[in-house]
Amino acid sequence: MGRSTHFGSPCVGQRWSRPKRAEGGAMMRAPKTRSAPRMGRSARRWTALSLALTPAVVLTLVAAPAAHAASTAFADGFESGNFAAWSSVQTGADGTATVQSATVKTGTYAARLTATTAAGSLAYAREALSGAQTDVTASGDFQVQTEGASGANVPIFRLFDAAGTKLVSLYRQNQSAGIWVWYANTYNATTASLALNTWAQLQVHVIATGAATGTVDVLVNGATVYHSTTATFPAGGFSSVQIGNNSASQAFAIVADNISVSTGSTGTATPPANTSPPTISGTATQGSTLTANPGTWSGTTPITYIYQWRRCDGVGANCADVSGATATTYVLGSADVNATLRVTVTATNAVGTSSSVSAPTAVVAAASSASPPTNTAPPTISGTPTQGSTLNGSPGTWSGTAPITFAYQWRRCDSAGATCADVAGATATTYLLGSPDVGSTMRLVVTAGNSAGSGVATSSATTVVQPGSTQSGVVALWHMDETSGSVMHDSVAGHDGTLFSVALGQPGFLGAAFGFNGSSSYVSVPSASDLNPGSSNITITIHLKTTSAPATPDWDLIRKGKYTTTGGEFKMEYQPSGQASCGFKGSANYSELTAGPALNDGKWHTVQCVKTSSAIKVIVDGQTFSKAANLGSMSNTEPVVIGAHPGSEFFKGTLDEASIQVG
Repeated sequence: MGRSTHFGSPCVGQRWSRPKRAEGGAMMRAPKTRSAPRMGRSARRWTALSLALTPAVVLTLVAAPAAHAASTAFADGFESGNFAAWSSVQTGADGTATVQSATVKTGTYAARLTATTAAGSLAYAREALSGAQTDVTASGDFQVQTEGASGANVPIFRLFDAAGTKLVSLYRQNQSAGIWVWYANTYNATTASLALNTWAQLQVHVIATGAATGTVDVLVNGATVYHSTTATFPAGGFSSVQIGNNSASQAFAIVADNISVSTGSTGTATPPANTSPPTISGTATQGSTLTANPGTWSGTTPITYIYQWRRCDGVGANCADVSGATATTYVLGSADVNATLRVTVTATNAVGTSSSVSAPTAVVAAASSASPPTNTAPPTISGTPTQGSTLNGSPGTWSGTAPITFAYQWRRCDSAGATCADVAGATATTYLLGSPDVGSTMRLVVTAGNSAGSGVATSSATTVVQPGSTQSGVVALWHMDETSGSVMHDSVAGHDGTLFSVALGQPGFLGAAFGFNGSSSYVSVPSASDLNPGSSNITITIHLKTTSAPATPDWDLIRKGKYTTTGGEFKMEYQPSGQASCGFKGSANYSELTAGPALNDGKWHTVQCVKTSSAIKVIVDGQTFSKAANLGSMSNTEPVVIGAHPGSEFFKGTLDEASIQVG
């Protein structure tokens, strides 16, 4: 692999064996070793007392050093902006390994590794140690952003021997969020858990003895959550440390920062030393909860931490301990109003103790006097209640402290507007009426929220939804509600399509939907003259949901013809930016437009491509983007293909309720 900031190409020449369980002992090639700058290869024996009375107070007490101390073998906070410090960085399929600045614990950069369930998808970075080590400590700051299916996990650290055999895995279990440690083919729960999108400092310390007397310690935010002295590791010890997952097709996204690996084979024991001060997160408002992070520390591991919250004046001075406030969290009370808070973290290991103090919070404000949202005019629905038409919702009018945010839920009701039920996934401001809505009425429920609370209001019911046969110009409407067979049925004119590797009966925008696997799924509808717009206007509509985005060039959503096709083409595509695009080639010109927000957020989105006599349009969830264009006529004999080019550019995600309207 190259050492560029972003890694996204498949691994070449590697063999992967599927583990029998989520953390089995899979065999791998040993990573390529190389010379790299090492830190802390020597240490001095000394006894000292240092006290620095600064805004970040550090107090260090050093005892006589022990004989077998840890020395830093590797450290990377990713401030180089790349993975140059690592021995090996590998990705496969759509897995990615990037150094980015959007989500960091400290400094400017942190690493982010992702993979999906796609075949061969993986991402990891591995560091080869300078020879086999029998005493290794790996620590870092981690934030798990996405997880895969229940029963699988997101690896934090993995340790390997010289042959590339996995010996230890510290991981977060999907769905339950528990932190577990695997070794000697045993699965061991710790007492810790880690919520998604939450930073935590995780550390694993292992000692190999060649017998059932090895050590495993796991610490989370400085607190010991697992300890064993009966672990069995080979006497040869550990030769490399990894972040990310070398097992393919396991969905995850993790951010890593401040990675440190130390070994106990050389050097002299050192007491804890703070290298990045503690931090406090949370809003400085009465009733809110503050959370302390211990910061970053060096020194002989394991290191444990205790906390003490302190109440200070408005500029962070004249501080005093808050009695009993020794947890990692603190709820602000009335006594804290107009004061600031600091937290003192005391780190302890076998040879000493050191303390460091955070910066002060902002001045604590009194409890909010904000008023919750109150509806003053109910939500409204516009649009024609006819199958195949789109309804547009408005939130109505609300009072209350700004800003106010709105969430939407469409409901299907009986003909009298009663006995309503939520329509699954229908949470946008727009709603495309389908066959399940015929004979029913629709309502829109709007939930308004602000810092003081929330409120709910419901629109009046529409009139009864009429069948789509009365909608002018709709030449094909595919509900994609099939749950068996190999045919996609057209509810308007018999333009049925053939299914290829499509998953049926998926949760849909309306009823069921089709799932597309990103490698072989598509639908083909034979050509017909009424599917060609000629010189008339045309509107192509589809609903999509995905958490992925394509690599170069794009994924096709729906198309008829290609650029080289006699008679032109129309197409709707999904770009690497996560945006939708529309392209039309007529007898006079070709025009294409990419616009709108990124759609890879796992929510349903309505996308329309429109061609008129003077413009093309991209419409995303009711928001219109247009471009002037005079294209001429388009009419070809190619099939309508949904979900692929075909043969390439396969969509990965869920599609529902596709239609073509001419005129």
